Amino acid sequence: MDTQLFKAHFQVERKEITFDFKENPQGTFLRITEEVSGRRNSIIIPATGLEQFRDAVNEVVQFNKTAVESGRVLPLGQQKTKTPALDGPANLTEGT
Repeated sequence: MDTQLFKAHFQVERKEITFDFKENPQGTFLRITEEVSGRRNSIIIPATGLEQFRDAVNEVVQFNKTAVESGRVLPLGQQKTKTPALDGPANLTEGT
C-alpha cells in the first residue's frame, strides 16, 4: 500500500498532469501521470533521482527559453521551416 506524502495537479492544454510523491515498503518515489482523453501514462522516479530529474528538466527549460529567444523555434515548439536556397537550376535528369 502506497502512502501519499504530497500531491500537485495542473493542466497544460488538454493534458491533466499529476505529481504524486509517495512511499511504500520499497522506498519513496515520485509518480508523474498525464491524462488526456481518458488515457493515462505514468513514469516513476525514485526519490534518490529527484535532483537529477530536476536538473534535467531545468536544462530543457533553459534550452527552450534560449531557442525561442534566438528564433530557432517558435514559442509553440514548432521548428521554423527554411526554404532551401537553390544554387542554380534544379537537376531534373531522370534517374539521379
